[in-house]
Amino acid sequence: MEHLFNGQHGDLSGSIAIKLANGQTLDDFCVQHIADYNPDRFEAIALRLFLGDETVITVYALDKIREKDSDLEPGKFAVKKFKINTLRANVLFNYCESLNFTLSTGSYAIEDMEVMNK
Repeated sequence: MEHLFNGQHGDLSGSIAIKLANGQTLDDFCVQHIADYNPDRFEAIALRLFLGDETVITVYALDKIREKDSDLEPGKFAVKKFKINTLRANVLFNYCESLNFTLSTGSYAIEDMEVMNK
């Protein structure tokens, strides 16, 4: 199983899908909870949630200004990382209409599973 964002992973890993509630966007969340977030400059494109000894919500936002003036390798794009460690996770969940995720031990590819008791 390929992992985005290198780092420590637990015994289970996978993917998650969230449907945002009330027509809200990830940018709306950022505007409300990140003091220096400017949606004219940034576009939120990824979210990481860490729940453990502390709660850390990390937003990765495309930096539209640096993107235009960047000398990055082809296929790479500039992002700014915003870390929020002052909110509880339930604040983030208030933006969710639904949450769906599947976790795996990684021993077998999820896409190769065939459910037999349909």
